[in-house]
Amino acid sequence: MISSDVCALCGGKLCDGFTELVMKVGNEVVVIKRVPALVCNCCSEAYVTPEVSEKIDEVTQKFRAGKLLVRPLAAGEIELQMSA
Repeated sequence: MISSDVCALCGGKLCDGFTELVMKVGNEVVVIKRVPALVCNCCSEAYVTPEVSEKIDEVTQKFRAGKLLVRPLAAGEIELQMSA
């Protein structure tokens, strides 16, 4: 999937697996489950191939166009407040 089998964040070993992608599309939150990825066995960072990334883009476009049947998902949105 990527040229190395070592996590760029922590140096852990990457293994074939799946991840879950949570993203905001417009004003809605979308969760794409069972995304094929190389997943770090230490920190769980996930890496996807360009092909998987293209498929994610296709799914996102179909979602925006209203062409996907999706299961409703409750989500809350919180804005992080930082003091100066």
